[in-house]
Amino acid sequence: MSAATPTRDISGVSTAQPEVCIYFHSPILYWWPLWAVGFLMAVWTALDNHHMVLVPDGSTIEAARVIAPEGGVVEAPLVHVARSRWPGLVFALTLLIVLYMSNASLRGVWGLFGIAALACLILLFNWLDWWSPVFRWFRVLRLYFNLGVYLFIAVPVFVAWMATVFLFDRRTYMIFSSGQVRIRDEVGEAEKVYDSGTLSFEKAPYDWLRFLCGFGAGDLQVRVGGPNPTYYQLPNVVRVGQKMVKIEERLRTKDVV
Repeated sequence: MSAATPTRDISGVSTAQPEVCIYFHSPILYWWPLWAVGFLMAVWTALDNHHMVLVPDGSTIEAARVIAPEGGVVEAPLVHVARSRWPGLVFALTLLIVLYMSNASLRGVWGLFGIAALACLILLFNWLDWWSPVFRWFRVLRLYFNLGVYLFIAVPVFVAWMATVFLFDRRTYMIFSSGQVRIRDEVGEAEKVYDSGTLSFEKAPYDWLRFLCGFGAGDLQVRVGGPNPTYYQLPNVVRVGQKMVKIEERLRTKDVV
């Protein structure tokens, strides 16, 4: 935990230091790999540009022609489909990882425990020789999405991510300035002011998956208010380590004009 340290004067014509603003985010911050991979797979699919047909049981292919049995109908509903199975697999795995990462948490020691458990699972599969059936099943698994599926998911997620991270999540934030800590709510134009002498703050242990995918994000707990303190939870602060350094430097410095 860090507490506010004594301030120091800096001589000069004007040494006013910029305020440090801390924005905290909702878990959608960690959803950017989904729209990024979705757009990438859409480009792959558009460049490959094949079609997929649906045929009834008993159909045959002769001289590159699909021949349906008598009474059967050949449908060709899917256009702009990649021949490779990898775009669909990568996109589906990305979706599963993002769902897990934005809802689960493995902090500090638990993160190391999770890595150790994964290593033990890999060793167990090696010892029992279970990788062969896994690889056989993986070769059978094929997911084919056309261009429209990728864009149908990636575009709304991208719009929601941009609006949330750069607009909605910036409605309420914390400002550290000379001798003061302010909590500002842009919607109601409300502001609470506290003396930095009653301030202490602490960074929660890193959730390593979120740290890597969230641009160095972490959680802060800020305590202000003297004998009857108020606690503020600031989740998912981007580059939280750098922010803490700036906060400590700002609280140590007193503006002199």
